[in-house]
Amino acid sequence: MTRTEPSNRDAYLAEIEDGFRSIIRWSRRHSSQLAHDLYQGLDLTALTILSALDDHPQSRLTHVAEWLKLDLSNASRQASLLEAAELIERTTDPHDRRSALLSLSPQGKEVLARARRDSTSFMHFVYRDWDTTELAQFASMITRTIEAIEEIPNPLERHRT
Repeated sequence: MTRTEPSNRDAYLAEIEDGFRSIIRWSRRHSSQLAHDLYQGLDLTALTILSALDDHPQSRLTHVAEWLKLDLSNASRQASLLEAAELIERTTDPHDRRSALLSLSPQGKEVLARARRDSTSFMHFVYRDWDTTELAQFASMITRTIEAIEEIPNPLERHRT
């Protein structure tokens, strides 16, 4: 049988799907622990908000919640905790004085930088036995997968081939 025959293709796709599920479960467990270890009481959602504010400085909470697909009340609660921990700062929106803009504080930038350094260090450890060619192939496949996923206009619709 060749790789394109349905039974092998289905088996490969099932293996990929199982792999993604395992990676997501592992990532949730360990990212939560990492977030907690970096700053007492910080959870994965809070770390994700810090990352979003690094990508989109001076953002309204509603925009952060939308980008991260978070319930606004959960995002608001997390933002309040992050502000109390002095990891983010609120400023008045100069275009709408009723609204606030969120930004990383210097301490928030340090926490996020440490998280990223730890993540990079972990990736070096995981892939320590992979040669550069294997890493390049894997990186290319991940990029291709992400691009294919991002082309899907509504991921909740069923896509059949």
